[in-house]
Amino acid sequence: MGLIPQRFFYFWPMIKCILNDKIIDQDKAYVHVSDLALLRAYGIFDFFRLTGLKPLFFDDHLTRFMSSASTLRLPCPLGYDELKAMILDLITHNNLPDSGIRMVLTGGESPNGFDIGTPTLFVLNEAINPLPQSHFDNGIKLISHEYMRDIPEVKTINYLTGIYKLAEARSVGAVDTLYHWRGKVSELTRSNFFIVDQYNRILTPAHGILKGVNRKHAITVARDHFEVLERDIFMKELGQAKEAFITGTTKKVMPVVQIDEMPIGDGKPGAVTTKLQQLYDQYLESAVGR
Repeated sequence: MGLIPQRFFYFWPMIKCILNDKIIDQDKAYVHVSDLALLRAYGIFDFFRLTGLKPLFFDDHLTRFMSSASTLRLPCPLGYDELKAMILDLITHNNLPDSGIRMVLTGGESPNGFDIGTPTLFVLNEAINPLPQSHFDNGIKLISHEYMRDIPEVKTINYLTGIYKLAEARSVGAVDTLYHWRGKVSELTRSNFFIVDQYNRILTPAHGILKGVNRKHAITVARDHFEVLERDIFMKELGQAKEAFITGTTKKVMPVVQIDEMPIGDGKPGAVTTKLQQLYDQYLESAVGR
């Protein structure tokens, strides 16, 4: 009574997940109907890729997950080291190469539908559908929307606006939405945003965003070859940008060639973005080997 089976999420059959402090069959995992994740979209998550069976940037994602939990006042059932060890056990048990790991911490069963309860921890092992190669080779189109996420530095489970705007984006051949607020560019629904100016400097927003793990590593790579500035970017600057690109767990470095009806540069992936794509692919290969 009063439980929602985990079939409401997408899973592969016959694999395990983590529920709080145990590894169990994922079709036996449940979240209560009074959980704030369901009632109020109150909770956090993080997601990282496996290359083969090796986690990519594991510690970065775990650190951000714990930081997000602390910010939203959600005590995690497992400490950092315990969670890390259990996830490694889960990866070994499921043996699903090149998949993804999603960590979710809910607001917990609330006594009144508003107060935080005892959070529920899920760790899920998911398939990753590869993005079209054309996105990387030819670039993508975005639409823009004035919006700022609540507590943008936290990776919350609330994606209402991004999901709502998806149909509009697809109707005009775009793949995602670029958020801006009071004239300043911030981020995409699930990615960070960069432009290249006329001096071949790489610029990326510094405030009002989730500072992505791949953003961090892409900046590290870029700084060995280009000047990188983390500062406010104004919507009016997009028209003068030579290039634009996004970064993310599955996007890596992906060119942006159009925003709304405005082409970026000459409407094709630029030299700086193409060079950074190559450098970042090499960096990811070396990261897996470490």
